[in-house]
Amino acid sequence: MKKLLLGAASAALLLAASSAANAAINVSLWLDEVAAANDATIAQAASLGTPDATLTLPLLDFSTNNSDATTIDQFLGSSIGGSVGSHALDNTYFLFTGSLFLNPGDNVFVVPHDDGLQLDISGAGRVIDAPGPTGAVNTEFHVDGGASGGTHTFTMSYGECCGGPAVIAFNLNSAPVTGTPEPGVWSLLIMGFGGAGAMLRRARKLATA
Repeated sequence: MKKLLLGAASAALLLAASSAANAAINVSLWLDEVAAANDATIAQAASLGTPDATLTLPLLDFSTNNSDATTIDQFLGSSIGGSVGSHALDNTYFLFTGSLFLNPGDNVFVVPHDDGLQLDISGAGRVIDAPGPTGAVNTEFHVDGGASGGTHTFTMSYGECCGGPAVIAFNLNSAPVTGTPEPGVWSLLIMGFGGAGAMLRRARKLATA
């Protein structure tokens, strides 16, 4: 019975840590910004004033075939609510910020997008510089994580203009980029793995006895 309780507690801790790790990508957005949406540089954000909305997202993986009829809420899959959330997506400028973990050595990014996008990663600089309108493309690039890898911050601008489609995603080493665990989350992970290890040790002792 104790072993079952320990296993359940370990699983709960790991699930809590996994959930907490996925809520750290911040987005600010500005509506009806035709110029910024057509020239979506990161620097544009400083000249646009207070965002029309801010929120956090678990990951970046969005697309629609008709940005004139798709609302902001529908596109992001998260409710901002009110007139902002129900606003049509076209001519919206986005700024995404967050953290990501690079593995040691080569890291492969693929960023599917249409229209303008710039992406800066700390330690790597500007890795995508394509702020003007375009059709849907998959931009691939590589970043060296060094001998030991580590956590890096990123800033990415995206401008949806000129009608559909609207595509923005962010994949690292064949997986969507999500938030990096905070220090408290790491402690939960360690506790979960420690509990699982204790359960295995107890099972071995019983088997030996």
